[in-house]
Amino acid sequence: MNLFKTIIFLFALALLIACATVVAPSGGPEDKLPPRVSAIYPSPNATNLPTELLVRIEFDEWIQSTLSRNAVTISPPLEKKLRFEVSGDVLEITSKGDLDSNTTYTLTLGNALKDLRGNSISPPFQLSFSTGKHIDSLFLIGRILLTPEMLKNKHLPSVALYPLGSQERNRRNYLQKYKDSTQTEVDSVPALTKEIPLFFTQTDSTGYFKAVGLSPGKYRVLAFVDANGNRKLEPSDELAGIYGDILLDSLFKDSLWLPLANIDDSPVTLDSVKALGNTMIRPVFNRSVVSESLLGCRLFTATKNLLDSMTLVLGTSSEPVFALSKTLEEDSTYLFSCEKGNDSLGRSLDSLRNEVEFVWKAFPADTFPPAISAISPKQGTKFVFPEDSIHLTFDKVVIGDSLAQELIAVVRKDTLSVIVTRLDAANFFVKTESPLPYDAKVSLMQRYLDSTLALPDSLGVRDTIVEEKYRSLTSFEMVPKLRLASLQGKISNANSKVKVRLRSAETGKEYESICSAEGSFEFKKLMDGKYLLDYFQSNENGYIDAGNIKPLRFAKPWRSLADTLILQPGNNELKDLPALLQIN
Repeated sequence: MNLFKTIIFLFALALLIACATVVAPSGGPEDKLPPRVSAIYPSPNATNLPTELLVRIEFDEWIQSTLSRNAVTISPPLEKKLRFEVSGDVLEITSKGDLDSNTTYTLTLGNALKDLRGNSISPPFQLSFSTGKHIDSLFLIGRILLTPEMLKNKHLPSVALYPLGSQERNRRNYLQKYKDSTQTEVDSVPALTKEIPLFFTQTDSTGYFKAVGLSPGKYRVLAFVDANGNRKLEPSDELAGIYGDILLDSLFKDSLWLPLANIDDSPVTLDSVKALGNTMIRPVFNRSVVSESLLGCRLFTATKNLLDSMTLVLGTSSEPVFALSKTLEEDSTYLFSCEKGNDSLGRSLDSLRNEVEFVWKAFPADTFPPAISAISPKQGTKFVFPEDSIHLTFDKVVIGDSLAQELIAVVRKDTLSVIVTRLDAANFFVKTESPLPYDAKVSLMQRYLDSTLALPDSLGVRDTIVEEKYRSLTSFEMVPKLRLASLQGKISNANSKVKVRLRSAETGKEYESICSAEGSFEFKKLMDGKYLLDYFQSNENGYIDAGNIKPLRFAKPWRSLADTLILQPGNNELKDLPALLQIN
């Protein structure tokens, strides 16, 4: 009997332990569906609610009990933080701070709210309610530029609205803490890096957003990736875009289109120099620079004597590398400097922080020959065009011009000689004498000498046997001729400053075309398939312009096709693409 009681006790204990741990259910097909709201209190657009916040949301499945700060937001913001309590499939939201009377509030559930399988709620869920008799019913829709990195990291942008005008801003109690102690009134324009926005919502996975429960008024609109969840713009760390100012009323029907970029306007600085073996050095900047933009880079001794011993290696990455043609002296101090340079957004190298000293430390003697560190097209690449070159990058300086004699191309079992063009000290372009054919598999082979020892003869002497062999560097497939496509189109109000971008949804490869003065554009030698298309008015450096904080500058126009573009073999034409519009 005692044994039976013991078994019952252990069984009950096991059940209690199992129930204490929340885990994803096992068995059956994998759950890839996002959690959905099945019931909610208060009801949507409810009025005359008490000023004590209480929202109860039920989902169709259990959700994660730990919520980040940006999982749930409320607009207008509260002085006190939101408090969350999760019990299985129920989320209860409260706050120690009271709601304002006669005010419309909108609660937003963002993509940081997930089920037990890690599926994010999609699209963002919004609930509007009012503490008065009236509920604000205006809304704002639009689309924000998404990057592959955002989708990969699941960092979707948020859209923020800041009130404009002295009268409007001074009636907002939450703004009082942002004014200077010497001020009696809040500034008529928002402090974008200090203020929490009046209205705040998140995009879905396509970049689409809808801000609801808005009141009439004039607003400054911006979007940013709220990486730390504090609802404040951090220009140095977060992508952002400043749309401009809008007058929102019942007649406002426009959609907002806004690009994002790094709007940190601090200059590029040279921080250090890193040695890459005995033949190469890499200058380290505070952000990635465009290698081709570096001008007047020189190497000096400590006594400012110029050393004519350095050449730029472009490489395949955005990090510039310089090759040394002369050996530097051990434990000697050198000065590296560059007159000019910029990053991809056109931010220039600071003229006061454009040089740095370093002490040279020699590496152990390197007896290994240069080896290929990168090659394009990569092994297994498909849809290579005949005009494309093969790009070889070596891990050190290549001396001599014997590479052409070492390489051959194999096409349909035929061998072709190649032409090798030196790009710089470590980079080469390889092409066949005649264009590669369509619908073919191509291999680039390298000739090498393999030495082995023969079997000993009767006297025990072993000869060295040297054989000529080949190794495959890369193999790729040429584009099928029957799948070739082209694209022509026109944007009604575009000009030669407008760029059109295509990105293959299948390969991720990007293409770019500049419009004519009449707004026409063309893409040749494409593959059929699915593409994403957008277009924008470029800045003076030819890049997308998302605006700036200081001095204040609104973003230049941007727009995208909402739907995936499907290109058929042959010619494809897009007529009357929507015009680029900007509201200031």
